[in-house]
Amino acid sequence: MIEALTGWLLNYLVHSTVLLGGVWTLERAGWLKQPAWREAFWRAAFFGAVLTASVQPLTQVTRVALPDVWAPTPTPTSTQAPLLAHEQDPGVEGVSNVGTMTTPSTGDGNAATSAASLTVTAPSPARVQVDRAADRLTVIADHPADLSDDSMRQRRALLRDGLAALLLSWPLIALFGIGLTLLRWWALRRQVRALALCDDVELRDAAAELAAIAGVRAPTLRVSPQWASPLVAPGAQVCLPQRLMRTLDGQQRVAVLAHEIAHLRRRDLAWRLAARLVSQLGWLQPLNRLAVRRLDLLAELACDAWAAAEAGAMPLAEGLYVCARDMAAATAAAERRRGARPMPVLASAMAAARSPLMARMDALLAGSPTDGTTPARRRLGRVLIAGGLCAVALAVPMLVIGKAPRLNVDLSGVGGAFSSALSGMKVTRQVMISNGVERRVNYSGDLEFNGDETDVVSLDDKLSIMERADGVTRRLEIAADGKGGQVRRFWLDGDMKPIDAPAQAWITEQIELVAESAQGSGPRVERLLRKGGVEAALADIGKAPESMARRSRIEALLDSGPQSDDTVSQLIGLSARMKDDFQRRTAFIALIQHRTLAPAQQRELLEQVPTFKGDFDRREVMAALSPQLASDAGVMTAWQQAVRGFAGDFDKRVAIVALIDEDHEATPERLRTAIAASGMINGDFDRRTVLTSAAHQMRGEAAPFAAAYVDAVQGISGDFDRRTAMIALMDDTRVDREVALQVLRASGGMSAGFDRAELLIALAEHLPADPEVVAQYRQAARGLSTHDRGRVEAAIDHLTPT
Repeated sequence: MIEALTGWLLNYLVHSTVLLGGVWTLERAGWLKQPAWREAFWRAAFFGAVLTASVQPLTQVTRVALPDVWAPTPTPTSTQAPLLAHEQDPGVEGVSNVGTMTTPSTGDGNAATSAASLTVTAPSPARVQVDRAADRLTVIADHPADLSDDSMRQRRALLRDGLAALLLSWPLIALFGIGLTLLRWWALRRQVRALALCDDVELRDAAAELAAIAGVRAPTLRVSPQWASPLVAPGAQVCLPQRLMRTLDGQQRVAVLAHEIAHLRRRDLAWRLAARLVSQLGWLQPLNRLAVRRLDLLAELACDAWAAAEAGAMPLAEGLYVCARDMAAATAAAERRRGARPMPVLASAMAAARSPLMARMDALLAGSPTDGTTPARRRLGRVLIAGGLCAVALAVPMLVIGKAPRLNVDLSGVGGAFSSALSGMKVTRQVMISNGVERRVNYSGDLEFNGDETDVVSLDDKLSIMERADGVTRRLEIAADGKGGQVRRFWLDGDMKPIDAPAQAWITEQIELVAESAQGSGPRVERLLRKGGVEAALADIGKAPESMARRSRIEALLDSGPQSDDTVSQLIGLSARMKDDFQRRTAFIALIQHRTLAPAQQRELLEQVPTFKGDFDRREVMAALSPQLASDAGVMTAWQQAVRGFAGDFDKRVAIVALIDEDHEATPERLRTAIAASGMINGDFDRRTVLTSAAHQMRGEAAPFAAAYVDAVQGISGDFDRRTAMIALMDDTRVDREVALQVLRASGGMSAGFDRAELLIALAEHLPADPEVVAQYRQAARGLSTHDRGRVEAAIDHLTPT
């Protein structure tokens, strides 16, 4: 059974790699331009790999037998019979007491030379012949030879057991993932059924009309007070966010509803569930995650196209933007709650977290050309695509496993842990790998150390320490003898050795680390402070062998009381030398939270931010430092350099918004720095989000920042985001003559269309009665369509005498 399971998994990985990799290549080459055909190819490749891997054993396809890598390396044996003197062969002079080493023939006329197949036999008293036949090789030796290679055999056994563990874990993890997916499906049904029904008659009528057009039964509309985006749930139920329905106007709500009904029309919820189940089944295939993301995006684009055709592209684009904004806020709130999810995992949400918003809105506003094919031709095309891809996969030679591995599991440790658990003892296991050093610690019950924490005074059961460093393996075992004493044994590279002075020094060092991990670094630091003060504690932190121990000692020193500027500066330097980003980031945040850092210390810490490998760690440090960031010019320059080092726009945006967060005062220097830093962001959405946050923090006074704000807005490529950013400036601040002129300057960089007209109409509400400003306003309206220009002119009727 396990051989068949192993073969199926290997063939599935081959087929899915061929199919998904092929479709990805076609897509990248630009041969799949129509979204409908892209979706057909991705869907056929994703689900077809499971089908072809299952059907292939029934076909007559070429089979490739894998080498017997599972078989354990045989240990050559020799007979124990004494070697007797015997008659020498005349052709071999001076040889006595010989043995023969025989290599079986490979069957093709050449002798096999694999060491694994060599056997050693003792000679018989009879005359030894040297057979030179093609199917036999006889080697004469003066004693039995042992051709086994312990290191090779151990490496092969380790590889075999590792592969066996992987293959045995695959179905367990797959079953767990499938069960979890089905449980989430069931939980989503229960959650949705508990929501209140929508009592909006207009929406219900619109849903019935759209459902009739789509050819599906009218869905049940429900209102959700907590979810940020509309979604389709099992049982043909559409959930609409309460806040969103209050924000959107009538046409926008109908467009959003049309998008969700398009999901019902396409049966996307069932496809989504099937894709998640297949993804869990083939969790070892990394391309599955790419395929699931592609299928989700293509489903959203198809639903957008249908909804735009039925309810209008502009209302849908505006509704999509509002959904994405609410979704971003909900996601940020969920991140702060650590583990909360803004939306159910299996839901087909309109504003999905991975959905490229601007690409969808551009497709809506530009209008996607149809492929011009009839439904019947599309169905035939899907069948041909699926059949062609399956034929390609079935043409791949089938991998056959003759013998699957059997997992060798040493249960002695498990038995010891089990017996300790039955006796009520706690079992502690630690594995630490850092800077090329591996250390494993196991002990049962409690340990008691001496005053210096350099030795174990008593223990309940047994303590085992293993360290592998610089190619040398050391192991210590301390066991209670049941009479109040201890039995200690020490091994060096697998050989038991007496405990000499170097071994005792190593044991003392290891016991200090065990004591620190068991009790925390607090007692150690307090003892050092009593003996040698802060200098002793700092020296000990510098000698910490691992980043985790160094970070723990730094936190313990900070917890011991307020530290001087010099001590904090030294701790920043010691933290900076850690190689583990997590420990370094945690130490930096502990230093930030300990006290308000001096400007020089803030600069020093900000200069360390680019040394982190990941944007997440950089962003966390900068967000923690932002509330106390000094308005010093050098600090702001170092802060900008740190932001410039981010790779992603999201992390840049979060770091910049943290600088002007509502939780602390946004000084003019902070606002100017944040507006200038927004120019480092490439994406329109993230840059606009930074600017709207800055507008909100201006507290009504926009004039000092208006010119820089408009300069940043002009770096946005899309008119929609430009308009949104400028309207936010007018809504959150007082619009005087200077601000109005800057808004008009921003409108000049927009195309003569809907967004420029909307911006000018929004400005008209705040426009001062200044003839020069009004004249420039009318100048900005030129170039608009007759309809839009009439709307813009009518907006300033209140400034024009009748």
